[in-house]
Amino acid sequence: MKSTIIQWRTAALVFGFSTMLIACGGGGADAPGQKPAIGSLSAPTSAPILSISLADSNGVSSNVTTINNPLSVTARIVDGKGVPVPNALLVFSSDQALVNFQPTSGSLITDGNGSVKMQLSPASISAYGAGMLKAVASYSGLSAQAQTAFTVGDSKLSVNFVTPTTNPAMLKAYGSTVITLDVKSNGSLYTASAVSLSLASNCAAAGKATFPATVSTNNGRAQLTYRDNGCGQTDSIVVSVTGATTTASTQIQISPPDAASIQVASILPADQSIVIKGAGGSGRSETASIKFLVIDQFGNPLPNQAVNFSTISTKAVVLNKASDVSDSNGNVTTTVNSGTEPTALRIQASLPNGISSISDTITVTTGLPTQASLSLSPLSYNIEGFNYDNAQTSVTLLLADQFGNPVADNTPVVFQTDSGAIGSAGRGGCTTVNGGCSVTFRSQNPRYSSDASAPQKRAGLATISVSSLNSSNIPLTGQTAIFLSGSYATNITQILDNGTNVPVNGGITLNNNDCSSMILRLRISDARLNPMPSGTTLSASSMVQVQADFFPAIVPTAAPVYNGNYVTGDQGTVHLIPITPSSGACRAGSSKITSGSLMLQITTPNGNVTPLSVSMSFPSAT
Repeated sequence: MKSTIIQWRTAALVFGFSTMLIACGGGGADAPGQKPAIGSLSAPTSAPILSISLADSNGVSSNVTTINNPLSVTARIVDGKGVPVPNALLVFSSDQALVNFQPTSGSLITDGNGSVKMQLSPASISAYGAGMLKAVASYSGLSAQAQTAFTVGDSKLSVNFVTPTTNPAMLKAYGSTVITLDVKSNGSLYTASAVSLSLASNCAAAGKATFPATVSTNNGRAQLTYRDNGCGQTDSIVVSVTGATTTASTQIQISPPDAASIQVASILPADQSIVIKGAGGSGRSETASIKFLVIDQFGNPLPNQAVNFSTISTKAVVLNKASDVSDSNGNVTTTVNSGTEPTALRIQASLPNGISSISDTITVTTGLPTQASLSLSPLSYNIEGFNYDNAQTSVTLLLADQFGNPVADNTPVVFQTDSGAIGSAGRGGCTTVNGGCSVTFRSQNPRYSSDASAPQKRAGLATISVSSLNSSNIPLTGQTAIFLSGSYATNITQILDNGTNVPVNGGITLNNNDCSSMILRLRISDARLNPMPSGTTLSASSMVQVQADFFPAIVPTAAPVYNGNYVTGDQGTVHLIPITPSSGACRAGSSKITSGSLMLQITTPNGNVTPLSVSMSFPSAT
């Protein structure tokens, strides 16, 4: 019969912070053929015993470790007879947030005395509290466990400023200084490991000073450079040990920078123009706002600077604020109101140190449109609109005040026409932007061929009228005209060298006696003696023994020519057509006469063609 007996023993706590535990052992079998005595048990199997002891660096029993005072851990295992067990695997474990092992694995093999040694130290500077160190020894299928308590004490690190040596230290504007920091433990530089330090200050948070946010010690000391960026006041610098509550602080008194200049930052209105008192309204202001910028010798905005304002003007204006103090962005602002007379003014801003600046000129105008400034013009004065509907062109009105400045935006203007239509479905006019506005004119009925009741009304001419009022209710009026041109050059007149106008019927014959170029001068107009549509082209085809050119080759926009109050006479455009015998076709002095020809084509924008044959006789080269 086989039996196993398990025996447990727990040793008492060994002084010197050592703990011993006897682990379980295995039983053996009875001798072959031998039976155990009735009522008795088998002999117990020996169980190993594991003990742990802790001591400081001086060998004195201690269970408290700090950042610069690690504990020495000794563990020993013996068998049940008290004989040391060599080559046993011993594994330590504990709270890794509290302590580190050396070796880091925490696994060791016992020596000939059954012992191992290990170092226990805080896991970090901020580690603090109590924990339990556990050990498990294993060999030959047997194992033993032991544990002991320990405490991670306060690291007692201190940080202090070595430089600057005075508190507060003095620093010139935009200067720099070296800050030296020491980290100590129990009064001595802490050199066991690098310590991370965090730094902050009010000026750095505001972007007015620069330095590293974190530095690390080297053999207990760290250095960094503090650089002013226009703080101009006492800055408090706080340093703390990263991950701990240890802090220190010092102050640096920074001289404010000097004001180097004052500049104009902006003027409103943007066009730097206001109207006289009482003429304000939609889009017209009687007040100008002028912003100046105070900067220091390094070109940075300078706050908290007193600035005085004054006006430079030949007429009375009202300065609304005579002084200001620059804000955090270095800006100061004043405003000025117009008086009752037009004038030009400037604002001077002065610093106590005598530095000053003068704004650009601000004009004070009446703001009222004048009749003399009213300008009215179509984009094209002659459109192909007598035979076609919806031929279009834009008509632009421009207004200015007595100083030639554009009138205020949103000045209303009304248009009218006696032929065609003008404006839009929403309104028969427009409102000005920067002193001008445009509307669209289009061709449609009514169109006038002739008017017996109005003999001075020209056929095919649309008269456009415009009217507006200034703020004093003074009416402003203007007038222009647009030709509703026909699509065919019904009236063609040859202008001779002596100025005589000869109507062209059928064709034109030219006599050339010396092979030189002859210039054909033509005035072309429609059936109502109005110019052909702008964009009408002149070209030549079917040229035989002659070459031709055209000046201009395109009918330009042609404004009506008035005779007094009326448009009279032939309003057609004049074109010069040099015609030359072809090279080799003509020989001066030859008694034999030959001729050349071409077909002149007058083509409107809508593709309507009026042809005109032109022939030229000249001495033959053959």
